[in-house]
Amino acid sequence: MNRTADDKHAKYRIKVLQKAFRLLELFGDEALELTVPEINQRLHYNKTTTFRIIANLEEEGYLEKNPETGKYRLGMKLFFLGSLVKPYRYLRSAARPLLEQLNKQSDETVHLAVLHKGEALYLSKLESSHTVRVVISQEGHKLPAHCSGVGKVLLAHLPPEEAKGIVEERGLPAFTQHTITTWKNLEAELQRIRAQGYALDNEEIEIGLKCVAAPVFFEGSVVAGLSVSVPRERFDQNQPALIAMVTRAARELSQVLQDSIGDMRPASGGQTAAG
Repeated sequence: MNRTADDKHAKYRIKVLQKAFRLLELFGDEALELTVPEINQRLHYNKTTTFRIIANLEEEGYLEKNPETGKYRLGMKLFFLGSLVKPYRYLRSAARPLLEQLNKQSDETVHLAVLHKGEALYLSKLESSHTVRVVISQEGHKLPAHCSGVGKVLLAHLPPEEAKGIVEERGLPAFTQHTITTWKNLEAELQRIRAQGYALDNEEIEIGLKCVAAPVFFEGSVVAGLSVSVPRERFDQNQPALIAMVTRAARELSQVLQDSIGDMRPASGGQTAAG
């Protein structure tokens, strides 16, 4: 008799624990605090079960009661646990071998970046061995997205209204005479990036510095950008090869993420998780 992965995991489930998770997941931006009747109305639990779950979660610090409203809210224990989470740690570790390979192959500075609050946040940077190096980018620091290769490749794969919203909030400050400073021009550039599969930084953030960046996908969404930054003279001599290296490395990292993170998820009812 064949058993699905869902059947295999069924014997390990603790129903009351699952109910506790469902209860915690009720809270969010639109429901910062809830009364016991409100919780019951949403979950349709037995009243006794609801009271027992709440009592245990409150005792352990996962829920707390607001003395002024009498409503429950998420407790400080969740804040402390959340502060331990390093959301980009796995991405950095998964990318490291490919970044090292790209760095060695190109002998140029390579970056891994994500979009964070409308800016490019640099998670990793491996320096070139050349005397002339890239100074403006630093690991753990952020730069405007509209004038860097990784930033533009990340903006290009956002919904257009979201990308425009970032521009309206942050503006398009000029760093050099090559910086794109109007939404019309940036929108055309983002369309071009999506069509060709990579972005170029043509001395847009620093004169004498060029870059090629490619998107890293996971389940249909772009989660990071990978780039090589090169002084103008070396870039112009090797542009086709650099584009090929970066796009290949980004595809390989996309596959690594899909294979590793995808395999961590248990199947549900024999179906794959939707993106």
